[in-house]
Amino acid sequence: MKRIGIIDIGSNSIRLVIVHINKDNSFRVVDEIKESVRLGKDMTEDGALNPTRINNAIYTLAFFKRLCIIQNITEILAVATEAVRKASNQIEFLNRVQSELSIEIRVLTGIEEAYYDYFGAINSMDFSDALIIDIGGSSSELIFVKQGKLKASISLPYGAINLTEKFSLQKTMNIKSETAIKEFLTSMYKEIPWLKEVENVPIIGIGGTIRNIGKLHKKKTGYPIDNLHNYRIPTDEVIAIYDQVKVKDASQRKKLKGLSKERSDIFVGAATVLVTLIEYLNIKELHVCGSGLRDGFLYEYILKNKKPIIDVLDFSLKNNLLNYEIDLQHPNHVWMLTRTLYNQLKPIINITINPYKILKTAAMLHDIGIVISYYDHHKHSSYMIANSKINGLTHKEQLMASYIAALHRKNEFKINFKVYQNLITQQDLETIDKLSILLRISENLDRCLNGNIKMINCIIDIDTVTITVDSIADPILEVSAAIDCASSFEKTFNKKLIII
Repeated sequence: MKRIGIIDIGSNSIRLVIVHINKDNSFRVVDEIKESVRLGKDMTEDGALNPTRINNAIYTLAFFKRLCIIQNITEILAVATEAVRKASNQIEFLNRVQSELSIEIRVLTGIEEAYYDYFGAINSMDFSDALIIDIGGSSSELIFVKQGKLKASISLPYGAINLTEKFSLQKTMNIKSETAIKEFLTSMYKEIPWLKEVENVPIIGIGGTIRNIGKLHKKKTGYPIDNLHNYRIPTDEVIAIYDQVKVKDASQRKKLKGLSKERSDIFVGAATVLVTLIEYLNIKELHVCGSGLRDGFLYEYILKNKKPIIDVLDFSLKNNLLNYEIDLQHPNHVWMLTRTLYNQLKPIINITINPYKILKTAAMLHDIGIVISYYDHHKHSSYMIANSKINGLTHKEQLMASYIAALHRKNEFKINFKVYQNLITQQDLETIDKLSILLRISENLDRCLNGNIKMINCIIDIDTVTITVDSIADPILEVSAAIDCASSFEKTFNKKLIII
């Protein structure tokens, strides 16, 4: 068991994330802090970091170091990106940090930065083909992903800070400045030969500008879920947000709910990078990614290799269970029984979606609420599933899984359809009802938590469904518990349930 600190020295902000790592390599973030230092701003004519900003960076890093000591950090991993990468006084800055704070900084190349963005995204989202963009303070990384593999990448030496300065975008953007920056960006995009291969894929966005766009859109639409990771926005609505903000000056932008006051002066320049790319490639959807360079660095540290996780959802579910110190035997067995029930009862379940990920999440995490209290733990489990960062799920899938888990003990839990009616439909509620009964039966069939029921087999007749159990020992307790679901089963599927 140990704790590590990962420090990301960016051109706009410096961030520290503290991660608790268990002996089984499960991990959780226990603290995160950032300071807006703007190291990439006010660089001298010969390309040196500004002395005042260097001092501010040293002060921030000293504070981070003290925090790491207080929190018993065993290892600090520090990386720096474009501002330090291109600085003519890079060595001077690195030596000061080393001599004053005993922190060794690894300066990433642009290609390395793009790789860690990719590794953070591919290990925390379920996608195969995409264009990833990370808009930083002084650079922007583009990564083309094909069949889950990094096919091509580039680091462009322009980001929120230096574009704002180059095109004087602190004030209201006018037609002349917008035309100039879009022509400049388009000319750069045209020089990237592999961009011509990018078509019919979403754009996955990383960084503060992307998160701010997500927050602005959520405020505008009244979206009911706080989680930004994997939040999806049609790109015509991204452009609408850009059009709304570009006509305001920095003081007016500060009043917009969802837009960070610290980022209000550089937001338009960064947003133009995204919008110009969307228009150039005719991209239809933006996916907000809450993971990036720091996460990529962490996954490489945990996995001890550069191979992406094969099953993002499975890894995330097990990571949650291990962090809560829950024995994997029971959830794994319940998932096996639930999956078997679903596969064999498909003809009468009759739903239009593939519920595999939803059902697996609910089955694996149905008991995590016990860490709060055994009593009403189904309600605690539901809340924890809905509000945890579970990688590999859409927001809708995560919400449906939370409701299915809430119903794993009894069908009295009330779903607040009014709050989530723009996210789930009446048909989704019917699906939740059907799948929750399968989970309830399966959970009861492992009532002794010992895997006594090895396998089940279902026979569907005109008026009945018969479940035959194959057990190690007498299954009287499990069968008795499971048959309590008979009335709910008959009400939902219009067939009598028999378990023998």
